[in-house]
Amino acid sequence: MRIYFLLFVLIWSGCSKSETHDMAEHDMATHDAAGMVLDAETPVLGDHSLYQVESSWTNQSGSTLSLSSLAGKPQVVAMTYTSCEVSCPRIVSAMQQIQRSAKSDVGFVLISIDPDRDTEQKLLAYADRMGLDPASWNLLTGDGDDVREMAALLGVRYQQMPDGEFAHSNIITVLDGEGVISHQQNEIASDLTSQTIEAVKSVVRAEGGLN
Repeated sequence: MRIYFLLFVLIWSGCSKSETHDMAEHDMATHDAAGMVLDAETPVLGDHSLYQVESSWTNQSGSTLSLSSLAGKPQVVAMTYTSCEVSCPRIVSAMQQIQRSAKSDVGFVLISIDPDRDTEQKLLAYADRMGLDPASWNLLTGDGDDVREMAALLGVRYQQMPDGEFAHSNIITVLDGEGVISHQQNEIASDLTSQTIEAVKSVVRAEGGLN
């Protein structure tokens, strides 16, 4: 299974530097009043564990961690960036709603699609501004190739615009304790967030965390 999974990763990585942004330009969805939004893609990850990916990340506290260090409890994951003023705060707000409703041991992860600007200091300032408790939240920045790989694995599309901002998919992903995708929310809407809350509770129950 690992070889099959790594073949997917290698195939995607080979085209990521030159083809990903070309595809984004060709397939870009409309820029609506809610922000620059790109449609989601089918996650390359499939039913494999995200924690098989051997990439290294830095969180808002300056700690280096691997994805496998997130194993052991459900994680709610999104790809955002700190200077985003429209879609990303809505993503974070939805994740905070999920956190309040889940009321259990669930982790929350924001992975920056803007690693050149999102240093650990900026991530820390953002976490403070948004009220994201480091006991539950990891804000991650990493190598550009690793970010592109992560986007493909989760089905997230993004493209940097001429003004330096990003068009991107608004996806919230729920991972089970082993790092397998159990649910994805592809738009930010209250009814969809309610479904994500139920999905998180279902994963927690399946892993013995709720009665």
